[in-house]
Amino acid sequence: MTSRHQPPLRCAIIGCGQVAQEYLTTLQHAADLTVVACADIDLSAAKSFAERHGIPEVGAPGDILATTNIDVAVILTPPATHVDLAHDALDAGAHVYVEKPLGLTAAESERLLRAASDKGLLVGAAPDTVLAPSARAAHHALATGAVGTPVAADAALLAPGPESWHPTPQPFYASGAGPLGDMGPYYLAMLTYLLGPIEYVEASATSTRSERTIRTGPHAGDIFRTDTPTHVVAFLRSRSQALITVTTSFDIAATARPHLEIYGTDGSLVLPDPNFHDGSVRYRRRGEQTWQELPQDDAVASAGRGLGVLDLVDSIRNDASECPSGHRAHHVVEVIEAIEFARTSGHPAELRLLREERCAGLR
Repeated sequence: MTSRHQPPLRCAIIGCGQVAQEYLTTLQHAADLTVVACADIDLSAAKSFAERHGIPEVGAPGDILATTNIDVAVILTPPATHVDLAHDALDAGAHVYVEKPLGLTAAESERLLRAASDKGLLVGAAPDTVLAPSARAAHHALATGAVGTPVAADAALLAPGPESWHPTPQPFYASGAGPLGDMGPYYLAMLTYLLGPIEYVEASATSTRSERTIRTGPHAGDIFRTDTPTHVVAFLRSRSQALITVTTSFDIAATARPHLEIYGTDGSLVLPDPNFHDGSVRYRRRGEQTWQELPQDDAVASAGRGLGVLDLVDSIRNDASECPSGHRAHHVVEVIEAIEFARTSGHPAELRLLREERCAGLR
């Protein structure tokens, strides 16, 4: 909601890589937000980004957060830096939006949310594809019983791996990354948005190839080793008792399987790739012979990465006590942590028990 009586919130982009351009494409059209600063540990990258987009203030992340009068910090840096930079921004009095993942562990993401609450500040986080028209259409369909009560779902990220298109794919295969850490948050965020929190997890994983070959760019032909499972299968149960299968893989040559399907007592929904903000949602009710497309509203003028930042701005303007995306992102970190526990231990994971154990350690 745009305020006609307050100046736009001042925003700093921290991290000037490829995704920063995608965010800026959305943010530069916002009436209630203006990007006044950008930062990167590679100062030349920050300066180049600032020059291309007319951003007046530029510097290293610590300097921008410490010396710039900003209202919102958008953190687009590598995952291991997210939490520390977010705390720095909170200490400077700024609200925070963080690219996925919110934290590398549930304990550190929970500390971040607590710190923000103690300071009266908000934390928002990616993925923000749950705010896209297709996701809202699916959510409305489920809420109004278009396919009955949801009883099951199937989600699948099946890909040959980023070495086929990315010139430096090694970070995608680092410990804690892989298909689950890198792409899993998009699928888990959408599933929890549509079906509610996850309570129970079972999981197994494998790696079909310990060595990968870069296929494009200046290092094409180079071989590197993987440090994380490349095919992960998880069985989840939501609080509403929906049974969910999630498969994330960098080992699949080709597939015709839908990215995400939800099965209700009276029909089924097929959703588009949750990594993106567009696409149709189809449904078919029991007894019908053809699929139909759900109508979508066009209220979102610019649906792309950065939509979650605008949602955070709305929460700030409306004096909200929290931003839902931050808490959803924290729960996604919890679920990924539970999947990792289940696959490495060989035992099911109950999130309630893991949460109680973690909270005891935080006291």
